[in-house]
Amino acid sequence: MEFTRDNFQNEIKTFRAQMKPDLVSIAEKSLTLEKRGAVGIIWFDQHEEKANKLSSANMVRFFELLCQVEDDANLKALLVISKKASIFIAGADIGEIRTLASGSTSSDSLMKLQSVFTYLERMKIPSVAAIHGASMGGGTELALACDYRMVSDSPQTKIGLPEVLLGLIPGWGGTQRMPRLIGLEKSLDLILTGKTVDGIRAKKMGLVDKVVPQEYLLEKALAYANELAVSGKKRQFGSRPLKEKVIGSIPGGVWFVCDQAKKQVMQKTHGNFPAPLAAIDVIRKSYGGSIDEGLKIEADAFIKLMVTPESQNLIHVFYLNEGVKKDKGVQEKITPKEIKHAGVIGAGVMGGGIAQLFAGKGVRVRMKDIHWDAIAKGYEAAQKIFKKLVDRRRMKPSDMDNAMARIEGSTDFAGFRHLDLVVEAAVENLEIKKNIFKELDSKMDPGAILATNTSSLSVTELASVTKHPERVVGMHFFNPVDKMPLVEVIYGEKSSPEAIGSIVSFSKALGKTPIVVKDAPGFVVNRILGPYLNEAVHLLMEGVRPTDMDRVMEKFGMPMGPCALLDEVGLDVASKVSHVLYGAFGERMKSPEAMAAVVTEKRLGKKVGLGIYRYEKGERKEDLSLLEVFKPKQRASDLTDEVIVRRLVYLMINEASRCVEEKLVRQVSDIDVGMIFGTGFAPFRGGLLKYADTVGAEVIVSDLDIFARKYGDRFKPSKLIQEYSVNRTKFYS
Repeated sequence: MEFTRDNFQNEIKTFRAQMKPDLVSIAEKSLTLEKRGAVGIIWFDQHEEKANKLSSANMVRFFELLCQVEDDANLKALLVISKKASIFIAGADIGEIRTLASGSTSSDSLMKLQSVFTYLERMKIPSVAAIHGASMGGGTELALACDYRMVSDSPQTKIGLPEVLLGLIPGWGGTQRMPRLIGLEKSLDLILTGKTVDGIRAKKMGLVDKVVPQEYLLEKALAYANELAVSGKKRQFGSRPLKEKVIGSIPGGVWFVCDQAKKQVMQKTHGNFPAPLAAIDVIRKSYGGSIDEGLKIEADAFIKLMVTPESQNLIHVFYLNEGVKKDKGVQEKITPKEIKHAGVIGAGVMGGGIAQLFAGKGVRVRMKDIHWDAIAKGYEAAQKIFKKLVDRRRMKPSDMDNAMARIEGSTDFAGFRHLDLVVEAAVENLEIKKNIFKELDSKMDPGAILATNTSSLSVTELASVTKHPERVVGMHFFNPVDKMPLVEVIYGEKSSPEAIGSIVSFSKALGKTPIVVKDAPGFVVNRILGPYLNEAVHLLMEGVRPTDMDRVMEKFGMPMGPCALLDEVGLDVASKVSHVLYGAFGERMKSPEAMAAVVTEKRLGKKVGLGIYRYEKGERKEDLSLLEVFKPKQRASDLTDEVIVRRLVYLMINEASRCVEEKLVRQVSDIDVGMIFGTGFAPFRGGLLKYADTVGAEVIVSDLDIFARKYGDRFKPSKLIQEYSVNRTKFYS
């Protein structure tokens, strides 16, 4: 059927009639039309919500407003803009996508809404999208369907197509219009990674036409729209760059570019994420052809991806993250303490990383250590991170200078009386930390919060040496601080809700993902990771090559294998944590004797160039001399890759179930958030315990019993997972 206003309008009317009246009413309040001379302005302002989204009702409303604009002979140009403070349009309604995948909504009906943007693109009058803040997914696809795009110069302005992060591809024209606008390679880079670009970079890429100061966006966009109203100029796609012409003209050129992209995706994802591969396939089939046919290919691929387990799990992770954003960390009603001035005790790599993070977010920091050379190293660590941001054009040199100026070094406690928060990041030694907290307690204002960055030691015990234990909390960052999103916020026996809630709020302000954890040895992430890393050493002793083990676990979906992770963490650090866990939980946490031998041999990991692997000129290489330390057995024929995965992963699930049983977290989802954002546990599997539900407790318990008989009691199933096995219960009921 030919795409005409009349037949499409009839389809939309039918679709609208099936909607709940309250959703239609909300859409009418969220999208409004204003007429200013010859320009029609469609305002997005989602009713009683912080972000604009493209729900079905909003899409229908948007189409109705487009018709109103088109029917008014006085309107010669269209402007689309948002009233939100930091959001253009956040994208499609994820809840609707989830419902669609469950089969309770007609996929054909929802995908018809793709044609709303086709209608926008083919309107006779020119259109402009004025973007300030986040423009994601469907929001970017709407902007691409406009003739022109103007963006603010604000750092809050980010443009992207992050659908692959949900196991999907752009479904409303993104795979079609972006390559036509900026070319094949640039589009593949954005679509396959889901990364975002700011306004200035978007302009350089040709993704937007103009960048203007944030405060003048409406004024400049209106002026631009008025110019277009006079000229009536619709976008004409000009001649493509020479490189694009060559790619399109050489037989197999598009295939070659897409094939190279596919190889890169496979190298990074091991084929675990079907969405990027589907996006490549869609673009390869449609590039240079009819946009109508391309849109159909895109829609078909989108619908197929929606029902995949990977997409369902990634959407599950999306909701986990959204839950963290809304979580205040405590049940009590509190007013979080504002953190403007902070201190860091210990100016090593970790302390310098924490200071950099604080300073980069506008917080003034006093970094204390006992020697000036240590403080110099802290400065160096912070500056190195900022320098990378400058080199990648994520930060201006002047902003780097301002941020570094917010870091002050000190060998004493001068000025600490005026700080709102101090984070202790000294060496992992209980007595040293106790002495620091005892002194801090006397130097700080009684209303200040004292936090420890310990990875395994008792927050309660550290608080016991202070007169105000209620203000002592754990604030456990993961290394490297600038890259790892998780923060474990640990409450001791006397930690106050105000202190916990304030650190949760502050962690979010830093751009981190906090989970609240009860004080216990190893807390949650390191406690679950401990058995995993110990088992890796057991497997090495049983003849599994480190490269084979890492390959197997990377294929499973981990960002790096356990042997590489041990080297990254540092075998000495892993050994110390292991001792703490062994002291608390006994034999099941006991590390193999080979671990101590490795540390004795000064194989401390990547930081010294030698661990389980050898590191030369930035490259990781297998080290045959490791055999002399471990003296491994011959690998048994039944020690298959599948068995390796189950031994490593099921131990983590077993320990996670004990954490649930002991109520170390407030909800099961906190463990999955912790493992995904703290260790990179395969997000396409939905999280550790979501994966356990997929496998089934009965299967896991059966295998754990077999492993326990063969390898020892460290595999003995927990009481909770045994109950789940008997009752066919799931962690996510």
